[in-house]
Amino acid sequence: MATSASYLEEAAGGMVAAAAFDDDDAAVSAIALLRASGVREQDITVIAKDRRRAELVAGDRAWLPGKGWSGIMSRLVRLLNGGIPRDVRKRYGKALSSGQIVVVAAAGDQPPDTIAALLRQSRGDLIDEWWQAPTQLFAPPELAGPF
Repeated sequence: MATSASYLEEAAGGMVAAAAFDDDDAAVSAIALLRASGVREQDITVIAKDRRRAELVAGDRAWLPGKGWSGIMSRLVRLLNGGIPRDVRKRYGKALSSGQIVVVAAAGDQPPDTIAALLRQSRGDLIDEWWQAPTQLFAPPELAGPF
């Protein structure tokens, strides 16, 4: 059985938890809390209506959709939907349109309900957990590093 270096198995996907935040400071504190609890940078993604705002919130503590991915398929995905998977758009489309920031974390070493509790502790709204199919939401396998 081959192992994947990515947070999610390339063929199967994995559990994620996410929350929407009204302000940048709350999102930054959520990322800091997740990182302090052992969630890796590559397993946290920040999404905002304005990509520059997402970059500022993520800093060097989190990932952005499509970051590190290359090739024609990656460009096509970013062109069509900004690199944001349908599951995320369905759950958080209105929040993103209204200016909220969404923080998504892959459940690698911790159960998704633990990650959801950390997001709740950071004053997150619309907290949800789901099975995410393989996507360019997180770091590509070659950049994800070992578990």
